[in-house]
Amino acid sequence: MVKKYSELKKGLWRIFHVGSFLFITIFFILPYMVQISTYFHEKAHRDVLAELGVESGYEINLLATIPNFFNPRVTKLGVTRFSLEDYEKLAPYDKARVNLAGILSDLRFLFLIGIYLALINVYTFYKVKIKKNYNLTWIMATNWILFMWLLALVQITVSNVSYSSGDFFQLVRFISGG
Repeated sequence: MVKKYSELKKGLWRIFHVGSFLFITIFFILPYMVQISTYFHEKAHRDVLAELGVESGYEINLLATIPNFFNPRVTKLGVTRFSLEDYEKLAPYDKARVNLAGILSDLRFLFLIGIYLALINVYTFYKVKIKKNYNLTWIMATNWILFMWLLALVQITVSNVSYSSGDFFQLVRFISGG
């Protein structure tokens, strides 16, 4: 009876730990990881703007990151502010470069996360098949976080590409001269 109770208690603690991990990663870690990629996306825009002589700044609200991440009506987690007057003076090619920089930044993040996931899964195969070591807790936790980040970034990139005021539509508009 005592053995069954201790096994039950051990199983319940395991479920609690997994549930706590999932809750913390989804509701606290993932929004800030997406905020990191948003920062680099906007930084890419700002770097090209600076190269073209347009002064810009980045606005972020770290306290609103979590509620904004889960609000489907929020269109941006961070915003680059710049002089619209200076921006309008740029040639269409230069405006296109500004928009393309953000898209390339997103693709770089997607590529790097994909490469890391591939490498960690090769390591997992090595650890299980060759080393016969089945303690994969940290590997699975890292995989979970990176996979969730990858899914979020794919969704954000698709939105950025398909949204009417997103980088892709702006890029096409500037290239076509519209």
